Amino acid sequence: MTKIQRSVNVGITDALTGKFDEFTESNILSSDNLITAMYGSFANPGFFPPEDAQGTKYFDGSVTWDLDIFSVVNKCLESHKESDIVVDVIMTSSNKLKEVEAENYGSMSMMFRYRAISSYYGSMDGLVRAQFAYPNVTFRYVVQPTKDIPSSLWPYNAG
Repeated sequence: MTKIQRSVNVGITDALTGKFDEFTESNILSSDNLITAMYGSFANPGFFPPEDAQGTKYFDGSVTWDLDIFSVVNKCLESHKESDIVVDVIMTSSNKLKEVEAENYGSMSMMFRYRAISSYYGSMDGLVRAQFAYPNVTFRYVVQPTKDIPSSLWPYNAG
C-alpha cells in the first residue's frame, strides 16, 4: 500500500474499554491497520463478532457515535477556519420515527425496535450537537430517507 493521499477517518469502538478510536491517515501505518479498522467498522454487534486486533476487540463505531460529524469538522479545522467549512450530511435513519404496534413483539422484534429508536435519536442528537458546537460551520445539506429503510429479522440477508 502506498502513502494515503486523502484524509481518512474510520471510527471504531473498542469493545473492551468502550472507547471510540479513530484510524486516520496519520495512524494507519500499514495496509494491515487499514484492514483492521475496516473490519472493525463493519462488525455490527449482535450480527458479527468483534475484530481482534492490537490486543483488543473492535466493534462498529456507531456503537459510540451514530453520526460522527465532530471528527470531520475537527480535521477541517486543522487547515481551515470554522467559517470556511461546509458540511453535507447523509443520514442513515428516516426523517420520521415510525410508530408500530408492539404489543406482541418478542425479544428479537423488540431488539430491532430498540435499534431503530436508538439509531434515530442518536443520529439526530449527533447532528444537533454538532450544529451547536460549531455555530460558524455551514451545514448545507442534510439528506435523509423519506421512507422507512427496510429491515427484517435478518437485515444483512440479500434475499
